Amino acid sequence: MPGARKGKPGHWSFVPPHQVHGRWDNTELYDSWYFSRTPLGAVAESFYNKQRWIPEVFLTPAGNPRAIAEFSYEGPDSLDLDDAATLLELSARPSEIVIRDLGRTQALARDVYEASYESRGGLSWWSAQLPSETSVMLWGSRGAPPEGLKLVGIQALSTEHPAVMEAATQLYRRLG
Repeated sequence: MPGARKGKPGHWSFVPPHQVHGRWDNTELYDSWYFSRTPLGAVAESFYNKQRWIPEVFLTPAGNPRAIAEFSYEGPDSLDLDDAATLLELSARPSEIVIRDLGRTQALARDVYEASYESRGGLSWWSAQLPSETSVMLWGSRGAPPEGLKLVGIQALSTEHPAVMEAATQLYRRLG
């Protein structure tokens, strides 16, 4: 958001304190930084619950355009939860990865973090909205961005943005 200060709401570096409702959140251990590997995946995950995507959907309550921030990341790899061997090693079923049972998914994330946080940057899995897309959660600490994360650019969203148009098509949403 224009004028937002670093680490404050509206700035790309802001992570709400005490996150507890995200699939992989464990605020007592780490901050959860959620991403998609593509703009298409980010739009699908963020706006899937709206059936009709009118211009106002892509505005903040203050009237500013919502945006996609693009990042580069040069830190430890995330643990790929879309890999069968990884799931076997974790004794996890694919359905346990996408289920909305926070007790199960947060416990799984806690176990992975405690076993490998020094060698892993976080977790990756398939999008619940568009399974062909990959979602990522990186571990952060004390509100600081994860090591190796750099902002590349920010694009305002609208009903004309290519990722919005493609996500609307793939999710069967009406634009306008």
